[in-house]
Amino acid sequence: MLENNYLIINKKARAFSEIKIAGRTAVFLDDDGRPVDYGVLPLGDSLYAMMSCDRVRLLMMVTDRQGAHDVIGVFWKDGADYEKECPMLGSVAGMKIYRQDLRIGSYARSIAEKLDEGVRIRVADAVDGSDMTGCPECGMMNPRGTPYCLECGCELE
Repeated sequence: MLENNYLIINKKARAFSEIKIAGRTAVFLDDDGRPVDYGVLPLGDSLYAMMSCDRVRLLMMVTDRQGAHDVIGVFWKDGADYEKECPMLGSVAGMKIYRQDLRIGSYARSIAEKLDEGVRIRVADAVDGSDMTGCPECGMMNPRGTPYCLECGCELE
């Protein structure tokens, strides 16, 4: 069980106690009510995708800021806060949050890498296994019709 809520940017975790919304910006505050380092997050046009995993109370966001792509994660220690704040962030961003499985972090990084390469991909909700195809390189299951593996980038048949 987590001891704190965490905002993760560039693989560095910052503990936060509360999220405040100002317009289309989320501000992650520490125990003293001050913004944590890099804790002011625009939720507007710079977001490319938002994905969540209920099992671990994680929201992953992929940003697309004029060719710069980052992966931002938010972990909640408390299920009630996750259930309230995760949809609130999606609503403020004006985006659908796609539900994913436990490989959400590698999926988000793969999306950012594809964006870096100029490849635009579609994010979808997790689906039934019968609608998936396995990657011949890494074995990751991908939605049928996806041209490239979302994990390793291998071309799919």
